[in-house]
Amino acid sequence: MNCVYVFVDESGNLDFSPSGTKYYVLAAVTARSPLDSSQSLQKLKYELLTRHTGGREYQHFHASEDKQTVRDAVLLNVNSLSNIQVNYIIAEKRKTHTTYQNAKFYRLLGSALVKYLLKVYQHSPYDKVVIIFDQALPNKEENNFLKSVKPVLKEIGVPYAIYFHRTMSDFNGQIADYCAWAKYVSLERNEMRPLNAMKNIKTETFDIFNSGTTYYY
Repeated sequence: MNCVYVFVDESGNLDFSPSGTKYYVLAAVTARSPLDSSQSLQKLKYELLTRHTGGREYQHFHASEDKQTVRDAVLLNVNSLSNIQVNYIIAEKRKTHTTYQNAKFYRLLGSALVKYLLKVYQHSPYDKVVIIFDQALPNKEENNFLKSVKPVLKEIGVPYAIYFHRTMSDFNGQIADYCAWAKYVSLERNEMRPLNAMKNIKTETFDIFNSGTTYYY
């Protein structure tokens, strides 16, 4: 079967107060040849393992925790990939209505992302779209999320599968982690270097509260 794979990770937290993050980001990395992008990052991991004498580093790549030298290497690697693109959904959290300042918030963003992706691939040559979310929600919320999106997805009529896996279990998931983090720091603290380091990657951004003018905290 001719499938396209989408790996989704998030950056920011779900604390809806002035002490929480200002923004929340979902990054969806579409990998048309997931083995190629995965093996590219795996190769980098092995290269890093041979350069150093040991320790706990390099079990997996995680942007917010990696050393700067590792970040630079990963960003350079991702920028060289020609078979991926990134779709971002961003939210300025203080524009979130109080009704959604809970688990519904993730459902809102995730549903918008899934519906957008399936519409994009509705008339594509792919037989199926496989979407793999980071395992960021409790099982109950995962089930609620699926219940909320299935009716709309059936109307679109694109064969699909949605999974929840730990991001660190797949190198493509780790690419999504880096993309989400890069977008997040550009919004949260105007740190543009990570995004600029991946300037060759095709991206699209949807600000879900772009037209909102009310702040709730």
